[in-house]
Amino acid sequence: MATLWRARGLIAVGLVLAALALVRPAASAGSGRIDAGHGLSLVVPAGARLTHRHYTACADPVERFSVLDGRAILTIQERLGPEAGPQRQGPFRVEGPARPMECCAIEGRSGWVLHFRDHGRGFYAYLYPAGGPPRTLLHMLDSLRVAASASA
Repeated sequence: MATLWRARGLIAVGLVLAALALVRPAASAGSGRIDAGHGLSLVVPAGARLTHRHYTACADPVERFSVLDGRAILTIQERLGPEAGPQRQGPFRVEGPARPMECCAIEGRSGWVLHFRDHGRGFYAYLYPAGGPPRTLLHMLDSLRVAASASA
């Protein structure tokens, strides 16, 4: 009888775990392309999560989303009006060590800011490493896909 109850308990636990896997939010965990809203999507590595939490008080550019990967953060901000700037071309790169940033950056964090245009839209990507090279952040940024117009 105890074996029967134990088997039923294991089955119940298995069913609960399977149900939790089905309702897992799309913006977390497994590696894959995630729709970030506003006509934006990117590939997020396993263990990282996308959030729409605002880390700054900036209104223009507006924070569209951030990806948290441990202590490393990639934040994408978009200008609301027409914006001059360099057209996105090839893989993104950063130079030199991470530095403190101003203007719409997370206070107290060092990193890099990249300004670019894509499909007629102006963006700023803020990369905040977790003490090492920003490879994962750059890979995520390289995977960013931009639709022609924002869906507010």
